[in-house]
Amino acid sequence: MKVGSRAEQIFGWGTLKNKPWLDISKIRQWLNLSNIKPQLFLSKIKEWLENSECKRWPVKAKQWLANLKFKQWPVISKIIHWFDISDDDGFLLSSLMVLAFLMLFILFTLGPCYDYGSVPKPKPEPRPIILKSAPPKPKPKPKILYPSATPTSTITQTPVPTPTPTGGGFRKIAFASNRANGRFYQLHMMDSDGNNVERLTECNAFDRDPHFSYDGETIAFSSNREGSVYQIYLLDLKTQAIRRITSGPKDKTNPIWSPNNHRILFTIHREGSSELGMMDATGANLTLLTNTYGNNHGYSFSPDGKIIAYESSVNNRSEVFIMKLATRKSTVLIKTGELGYRGDPVYSPAGGRLIFTSDIGEYKVRQISVYDLNLDHHYRITQDPADKDDPAVAPDGTEVAFIARWENAWNIFIMNIDGTNQRNLTKSYYDNLVPTWR
Repeated sequence: MKVGSRAEQIFGWGTLKNKPWLDISKIRQWLNLSNIKPQLFLSKIKEWLENSECKRWPVKAKQWLANLKFKQWPVISKIIHWFDISDDDGFLLSSLMVLAFLMLFILFTLGPCYDYGSVPKPKPEPRPIILKSAPPKPKPKPKILYPSATPTSTITQTPVPTPTPTGGGFRKIAFASNRANGRFYQLHMMDSDGNNVERLTECNAFDRDPHFSYDGETIAFSSNREGSVYQIYLLDLKTQAIRRITSGPKDKTNPIWSPNNHRILFTIHREGSSELGMMDATGANLTLLTNTYGNNHGYSFSPDGKIIAYESSVNNRSEVFIMKLATRKSTVLIKTGELGYRGDPVYSPAGGRLIFTSDIGEYKVRQISVYDLNLDHHYRITQDPADKDDPAVAPDGTEVAFIARWENAWNIFIMNIDGTNQRNLTKSYYDNLVPTWR
């Protein structure tokens, strides 16, 4: 039996010679004319697979064909060779069917072209994560203020600039005290919280009435260190040098500086009275401002230096006066009754108020009061049984230093400008008088 007949029996195709719709001779003729050789046949398949648009076949097919050696396929080689030499049409057709079966087997092995799942896709490389910082907040647009249609003007008195405390921190307060030996008053200085007390002068005499210059470099004071008569002296805080700027037989006390540091106002004492005098900071050009044969003292300059407020006492009645230095004319500002006390006026740095002492109230002792120069009205900011005197306003206008009785001695206290938060700075059993700010 020929191989072709055996194939017919296996596949059940039977005899195919009498099938009019299948002309085996034409197939044989096409194969003979095409001159298909086994290697050429496989190369065609390989070329077709390489040029195929299928996304899956070339991947497997190229790998398979690259390793394919023709000798590994003797069956296919012989079948294709038999196409040329076989005379059995049945065998030829059976061989073609075997080739078709092998091709179907290859296709199913490689899988359908559209099946992308069987070939794992390459995993894309992870993109680097870029942490973006939060975008900056947009800057607010500047607000444009347009002037009103009808502008209004306000007149305010500019306060006199005050020196910055040397070395920063707390301001300094100078005062006179007999704490050294209980007898002679000497000049001392401390921080405005009561700490770091230091002695400025030392002599067997009375140094009193200190007052800081507005630049904070010099203290004017009165002393009898050169005899029995009180004269005006200047203490240079940098060099500690002391020099006298007045002379004469009359006592001169309570010096204060003008805001521009060019002049000094003081009290000159004579028989039965005390008058106001003024001179240059060098002691020259001494002039009397009052001639009332009363007691004129407790004074201060207005911030612009054009007006002085002072206390004048006649017949046990003290009142507050103001004097314009340009005209030397005085008028009563704060009156009192037949008996009473209004004195020690001190201008606030802004110039709108006067701080003074008075015995108004139920206790009939000296207390601290405020006079509003714009409203022509005064009111008390302290109210207790202890006498208070020598008020001094801080350069920034926020606090007031004063003296009050504590443990049978005069001590320096400090409080807010409205009378609140009073505290004792010195807490001494000796007297501490006439505080002055730097």
